[in-house]
Amino acid sequence: MKAGNKLKSLLGTYNWETLLLAFNIIAAVAATLLSPLYLDAFQILYSLQQSMGITSILAIGFMMIILVGEIDLSLPALVAVGTVSFARLSVMGLPLGLSVLIVFTFTTLAGLLNGYLIVTFSLPSMAVTLGMMGVYRALALWIGGYEGFGVDAFKPSYIYVGDTLLAGFLPVSFLLLVFLFVLAWLLVHKTVFGRLLYATGNNRRATYLAGHSIKSIIVSAYGIGGLMAGVAALVYIGQYQSARADNVANILLFVVACIALGGFSLAGGKGRVIGLVLSILLLGTIQNGMGLANIPGPVQTLVIGLILIASIVIPVVISSISGAILRAKNIAERVSASSK
Repeated sequence: MKAGNKLKSLLGTYNWETLLLAFNIIAAVAATLLSPLYLDAFQILYSLQQSMGITSILAIGFMMIILVGEIDLSLPALVAVGTVSFARLSVMGLPLGLSVLIVFTFTTLAGLLNGYLIVTFSLPSMAVTLGMMGVYRALALWIGGYEGFGVDAFKPSYIYVGDTLLAGFLPVSFLLLVFLFVLAWLLVHKTVFGRLLYATGNNRRATYLAGHSIKSIIVSAYGIGGLMAGVAALVYIGQYQSARADNVANILLFVVACIALGGFSLAGGKGRVIGLVLSILLLGTIQNGMGLANIPGPVQTLVIGLILIASIVIPVVISSISGAILRAKNIAERVSASSK
């Protein structure tokens, strides 16, 4: 009985994540029916990290910002700055370690700058980051030029993370992604800073009255987002071995879809890392299955867009239905009590 109650409580706590798990199973079965090639273990590992690796890294940074009730539209542009910067530094002959330090420092500072502008001048984050998106794209164009860089620009060490397979089947970028998600889970769910992210997203005034610096928390979240953009840039140059100012220009739809489908509220203060992981697996499985079935790219984008809309609409509908049932139950109880 106790085990049953514990299971019921667990399912109640993770009801959205349980639903995502069921959708993942359905999507895997559908992908297998679309193409028998989906069942190959190497294909699953390689294709998932190839199609969703950059998206997943950006989603981790985006998650931190969403949790405090803000948004950052400039992260893809910051990735482009990172890719052309890595290429330029490689051409200059700098070792990878020094280039990583330079690029990661710059993207982190750029993220911090976004947050600083927002909290210092009380500006809407969408407007600020939309403007900074233009600034970062222009900066990427200035660094990389109109033609950008091809495979010849990169020293072998620069493409190691995004291109190497350990033991011939395990992508290094996949191991990096697992490491980042473990770190994100520990930071969000097991530290004081994580609790402050949720508190800020849920009730800024109460968090402020409790003695915490709302501005520092928000700026820190943007800094993490900027750092993740730098990491995504490192993986990108390994996967594609090119760098241009328009890199990942269309990735924002997929990142927001992962966040919304993962159960995060765009108002902040809601969502779990496990939900983000399951949403990424679901979208990756759907995209991978459609790719193996030779479904055209525009159709794939349409499907992802519809999933994004559904992920926003379905929780609202469920909440409305639950509220209606609860109100009906309360009315019935009052009627029953008055009749006695």
